[in-house]
Amino acid sequence: MKSILTPARTHMVMNILTAFALLAPASAFAAGEVCTTIFGATDSQGVQLKIDGTWRKYDGSLFMAFRANAPHFWNWLRDNQIPLLQPRGTVTGDPHIQNFGDVALKDGGRKYALIDVDDSGMNAPLAGDFLRYFVGNQISPFKVDAKDLFKAYVDGVSGKKMDKPDYLKQVEDKSDKDFADRQLKRISKLSNGRNFSPDAEVTPIPNTSAEIRALYEQVLPAFQNEMTGYEILDVGYRTKDSGGSQGLPRFWFLLEKKGERHVFEFKMETDPATALYTHQPDALTRFKNIADTYRPSQEVLGPYKFLQIGDKVFLLRERLYSYVNLDPALMTADKDKKDAQEMSLYIANKMGLAHGQQQMGGELKKRLEADGAYDSFTSLAVQYITNISKANQ
Repeated sequence: MKSILTPARTHMVMNILTAFALLAPASAFAAGEVCTTIFGATDSQGVQLKIDGTWRKYDGSLFMAFRANAPHFWNWLRDNQIPLLQPRGTVTGDPHIQNFGDVALKDGGRKYALIDVDDSGMNAPLAGDFLRYFVGNQISPFKVDAKDLFKAYVDGVSGKKMDKPDYLKQVEDKSDKDFADRQLKRISKLSNGRNFSPDAEVTPIPNTSAEIRALYEQVLPAFQNEMTGYEILDVGYRTKDSGGSQGLPRFWFLLEKKGERHVFEFKMETDPATALYTHQPDALTRFKNIADTYRPSQEVLGPYKFLQIGDKVFLLRERLYSYVNLDPALMTADKDKKDAQEMSLYIANKMGLAHGQQQMGGELKKRLEADGAYDSFTSLAVQYITNISKANQ
């Protein structure tokens, strides 16, 4: 495909998919369950995904199963209240070590920040957000002492900023030229001439299911508005079969502008996991609050935003090289584990800083420092770990 894009006209709405079972809250923040059906087809390119709080089993490590079950956590949390959960605010929704990473900035340099905003939310328990992170660390191969992890978070809520680990300093010290060279190699691997290579693992649009082709035709004009001035070299479709966003449609575009290649991803979003705890505002409002709280204040390199297209929402982001790679499945050396443990404490502190600066941060600090807070918190964490250990058998 070859075309120079111009601003698209208003697109034709096509009734091609099973409609989203959208929330219809009586008030803006009433608790309730969500059941979202994306496609009714049964093949790999038309999947049915229910966000109803039930546990999705995953063969392998409990940590990997945990990653795929943010909705289960927030649904479970509604029925497992402790006083510490009363202070509310803007939460990441699915914090774990692989959902934070280095973000390239438009004017150069890198910042460590939240990189997955799918399940983020508003008016949700701040300590509940940390509880999910705490549980994930304790069932991971790089678990740190529970008291140390809790303290790092409480210090953050209190405004005490932890020094950056050496691992992160090395990442943020990478030169812009080094990043550009790495990015060029990445694009070269994902493309072959003017097409995606097999390494991109995308399916040509004509080879996808009827549902995917119809979806593509429906949303393409809105996508084109975001790629004005770029030449489209190739388009492909892909999904993931693991993690919290498994099964969600993703459209990849191989683009060229002023002699440079880019890959833009448009990933379809469902309602966030936090909607199982409390109803969430519209996607654009939610994204703005999350970005203001957990993303860099500087302008980032490449697009990163939510697009509302009719009743559907897509996350647009450029696929950029990341230096942070803390996948537990890839950790083989003691140094890898040590780096991950230090970064785990740093993330806990970073979450605390973000939570403590919110409107109810003072109340959160007060409750965290109350007698019995640690025991109450860790008891709830043990309850959840026991619950999911049984559910994943």
